[in-house]
Amino acid sequence: MNQEANPGGQDLDRYPAKSKDTAHRIMAGEAIAVNFQSSFFYSLNQVGTFIWERCDGRHTVSQIAAALAEEYDVDRDQAARDCQEFIAGLVAEGMLTWSSGPEV
Repeated sequence: MNQEANPGGQDLDRYPAKSKDTAHRIMAGEAIAVNFQSSFFYSLNQVGTFIWERCDGRHTVSQIAAALAEEYDVDRDQAARDCQEFIAGLVAEGMLTWSSGPEV
């Protein structure tokens, strides 16, 4: 897996996947995730959890953003920007990695 971001932030066609260095649980509709490398834990709100659950190596950022826009009735472009920013932050924190293609 490659953790480098594409030049210019063009990550819409990439497949985010949870890092092997993380564990998570969904409690009361929100994800609690732990990064074993940094020993930090993250509490994700409902929207963050919606995105997190779809970062499975089988969905592109674009597909996740489209699902987000539909679920929360928001503009697709805004959903795409928000997904890119959120996912890039989790990649930078070591919570997610980039998969080169859809994982089976």
